[in-house]
Amino acid sequence: MPSHVIKRFVSILILVILLYTGFVVWSDVSKNVQTLRAFPWIHIPVILVAVLINFFLRELKWDFFRRAAGINVPRFGSFLVFFSGFSMAISPARIGELIKPFMYKEYFGQKMRRSVPLVFCERLSDLFGMIVLGAITLVPFMRAVTPEGEMDVSTKVVYLFFAFSIIAMILLMAILRNKRLVYGGLKLFARGQRGRKILPKLRHLYRSTYPLLTARNLIVTTFIATVSWFFECIALWLILHGVGATTVTIGQAGFIFCMATIFGGFLFFLPGGLGGFEASMMALLTLLGIENFQAVPAVFITRACTLFFSVGLGFLFILVTSMRYRKALAWEEFEAAEKQSAEPED
Repeated sequence: MPSHVIKRFVSILILVILLYTGFVVWSDVSKNVQTLRAFPWIHIPVILVAVLINFFLRELKWDFFRRAAGINVPRFGSFLVFFSGFSMAISPARIGELIKPFMYKEYFGQKMRRSVPLVFCERLSDLFGMIVLGAITLVPFMRAVTPEGEMDVSTKVVYLFFAFSIIAMILLMAILRNKRLVYGGLKLFARGQRGRKILPKLRHLYRSTYPLLTARNLIVTTFIATVSWFFECIALWLILHGVGATTVTIGQAGFIFCMATIFGGFLFFLPGGLGGFEASMMALLTLLGIENFQAVPAVFITRACTLFFSVGLGFLFILVTSMRYRKALAWEEFEAAEKQSAEPED
């Protein structure tokens, strides 16, 4: 692995250490340590199985979009590439997930401009699945935090953010399905020098994405996403019970996980939503009356079993893919592809 990739992950590791140290100090170090010692670590394999089920189902969703786009690559090879993409889960705006189109190009000769739309469509369907799952689990969470039916400022903020998420997704889809509106917006964007430079690439990206965003495709992939992400909600529920928060139901855990993930996703400029996910999950657990010395370890274990586990798994699959096709990943070329992703492609 080249030095610039190592430097990127070292800087993110430093950010993680500083962030989590702040959480620990704020919430009482000794009590956090006691909670972690009492955690039933024997349950970790079960938690990881739930997380892996989510990954496998999301791979089916990715492959659905691949087939819909008419991208002809070996099925097992596509499986390896999808899991390799987890290596870049900790990257601002998830720009690192361009590693999947890049690997399609490197190992199967597919042009990146054909497969880049798959990344966008997959993330969009994930958000839809999260919102659907959030809507399903909203009632049990709100009943717990408003037992008398009266909402305070905190619960109103939760309602407003969830409503904003739904409205934002509806507006986004309405815009994406309106070609005249999109092309008009691109013309306005192209008035600047940089806009004119990347306009051809944006037009091609939209033309390639539009056929994939049919009602049928979105219904199928949103259903898969809803089911797949529910397994990570199960993982969170198991973790919460492991730290002693046994009053939390699986529906409440599901709402917390969905809202924290969506909030972290809106903070796209942060690598992997770091900070946003943790803070929102802590806030929601506090609303449920969970103590800080239980909530903080739960956040740590959740991130370790989801985000950081996925990154490690992704690098393992990069190694497997390199061995399978006897060709090491060209990291320098991938970095160049990242930097030029907004440039017109030859």
